[in-house]
Amino acid sequence: MISRPKLRNFDEDMGEVQAFGAKIETFTKDEVDALVKSAHEQGHQAGFLMGADAGRAEMRRSFQSIQVETVDALMQELARLAVKAEEHRAALLAQVVGFTLQSCEVVFPELIERLSAARVKKVAHHSLKMAIGSSRIHIRLSPATMSSLEADLRARATYYKCDHALDLQPDPSMRDGEARMEWDRGALEYGFEQICNRLLTELREAHKKAIHAQKETIGNDKI
Repeated sequence: MISRPKLRNFDEDMGEVQAFGAKIETFTKDEVDALVKSAHEQGHQAGFLMGADAGRAEMRRSFQSIQVETVDALMQELARLAVKAEEHRAALLAQVVGFTLQSCEVVFPELIERLSAARVKKVAHHSLKMAIGSSRIHIRLSPATMSSLEADLRARATYYKCDHALDLQPDPSMRDGEARMEWDRGALEYGFEQICNRLLTELREAHKKAIHAQKETIGNDKI
């Protein structure tokens, strides 16, 4: 279907233009200036609002960027602190083990000299108690330990009513602080010095491992 063309009356349009021109001519200069000022202010306000929107968008982008940078810096600092804490822990462990080793190397010889006889005496008393009822109780000690403990051990065997089975003899091949005991249902070999030396060996090995761990964590050039 063909629509009906709309015809435009250019004479009427020209009349509207002439009427608007005539209206403009009726404005005074002050009114024209006021209209211009108002239009300027409206344009300035619109530009300000557009600038504010753009500024807010830029601020959001800047804030997001700052957040990202802050989080990144924080993660880097936490990682650095974690490394420092691990380095400190490794160094502290090496120092503690080293100090313990040095102390034991100084103290253990004195402990062996002072406490060997007392420790053997305690162990022998315990063994005699376990050997009650045995037909044989063999105890071997170093000559020096035998000399200091013989009377006490024989009295203890009499107290436990097993003195008839006691075979108490010195053994020159044994060191002070050592004892070998055998009875019907068991046996025991004891050495206070060997115990101390075994502890020293374990401490030396632990110290080597701690130093190696410290070098792995911190680096050889920082130790």
